Amino acid sequence: MKLHSLVLIGSLLSSAVFSYTGNNKPSWVLGEKYESKFSNLPKSAKLSEDNIPWANSFWPHIYGGIAFRWNDFYQTPSFAPLHVQISNIKDEMEKLRKSIFTENMNRTEALQVIAQIEELETERVELLNKKKNLHAKYFFNISRPQSPADIMSMSQAELDKLSPAEKYDVYKYLLSEDDYLSMELTHNVLHIQTNPFREYWEGICNGWTSASLEFEEPEPMTVTAKGITLNFGSSDLKALLSYYHDAITTNPKTQRLGWASFVGDRCETVFPEEAWFIKDGVEYYKEVINGEIVTKKVPENCVDMNAGAFHLVIGNLIGLRNEGFTAEAVRDKEVWNQPVYEYDAKYKMSKKVRANATPGTQTQIKVNMIMRYANDGGRMFWVQDGSDDEFYAWWEPTSGTSNYRHAEKNLEYYIDLDKEGNIIGGMWLSYDRPDFVWVKQNKGFIGDQPGFGVVGYMNELGNLVQLR
Repeated sequence: MKLHSLVLIGSLLSSAVFSYTGNNKPSWVLGEKYESKFSNLPKSAKLSEDNIPWANSFWPHIYGGIAFRWNDFYQTPSFAPLHVQISNIKDEMEKLRKSIFTENMNRTEALQVIAQIEELETERVELLNKKKNLHAKYFFNISRPQSPADIMSMSQAELDKLSPAEKYDVYKYLLSEDDYLSMELTHNVLHIQTNPFREYWEGICNGWTSASLEFEEPEPMTVTAKGITLNFGSSDLKALLSYYHDAITTNPKTQRLGWASFVGDRCETVFPEEAWFIKDGVEYYKEVINGEIVTKKVPENCVDMNAGAFHLVIGNLIGLRNEGFTAEAVRDKEVWNQPVYEYDAKYKMSKKVRANATPGTQTQIKVNMIMRYANDGGRMFWVQDGSDDEFYAWWEPTSGTSNYRHAEKNLEYYIDLDKEGNIIGGMWLSYDRPDFVWVKQNKGFIGDQPGFGVVGYMNELGNLVQLR
């Protein structure tokens, strides 16, 4: 596997930079100077070991986010059977949806399948509401420390099992000269950001991905003061870094100091792969309306990011600069940010250029690529056999161990080259593709100023972690 050179080679600022418009300009992420010549971009590359992003939970809102006591939850909760039932119903609904497009159904048969799906959805929602009420019981409506006396009365084992948010609030108390325990972070997490009735996929994956690329994987850390020993596990500190990065993006006064740049737009149209197809270079999907299968053109924000722009981003960042980036890995209304660290491509030159190729195309290359990224999947921490993936948190670092989680996507696309061999555009051939990609431009902690809120409150986290 070829690693990277930090030297940009070939023709910079070629005419290729002018072939992309709107949110598909590679320069949004790469800057105005980047390598555009296809032959100068590595075919395969992986970030150096000291730049590999760490795996982590996305700290789901339905569990209380980083106020979840992950190190104190090993009993099997009463909602575990509900989780299995809901998962099975969801799988059955997905199977039925796909059958509408893969089997040659008439209108009556399609309506019958839709009726089955609607019945299952009603059952799923009822079970989901029961499960969410139990989330409130297990994760939200629990006793938490409110004063220094509460902390002093806890055993070391009890302190170790506090949530990342609670530990940080205790840490702030240990740093202060006052005899006052502010639970500002825990309150912010529980009463502003999270609640047990949010969607299952909602969390802080955006904060995790950028933090995992920016900071070294934290080691366990101990702080002792005021007669208290406070132990942070690796996942405690990962959680806090993830929350810090997420909080920067939600405060208007801090957004400009921790800004990110994007290529591509978010797709919010839902269509399964079985309902999707390409005809004459145009993407379409099928949808059932009143029992009839209707064909629609895929919206532009679900066709981008441009395949040529994607190749330039991954080739320049990982292939030449040894820098990771975040890819939104799915194409529907859910958002799953993942930190990308490796790619491996195979090329095949086309015998002729397709009719809808980018104007000025002289050569067309077919690309089959494996894109690898750190993952937020882990263990169902209350099921001993690890039969399902639900939450990911460990006391020790996981990079380079069997506990490290990663995943990959198989991508297929054309890239269009001009007469000088510059990548001027492209077209996706696979259903799977990044919805958009982004990088956080400013690094490190941004301090504590009036109006910074919880971002300023968390500034001392910088004492416990290291930038890459």
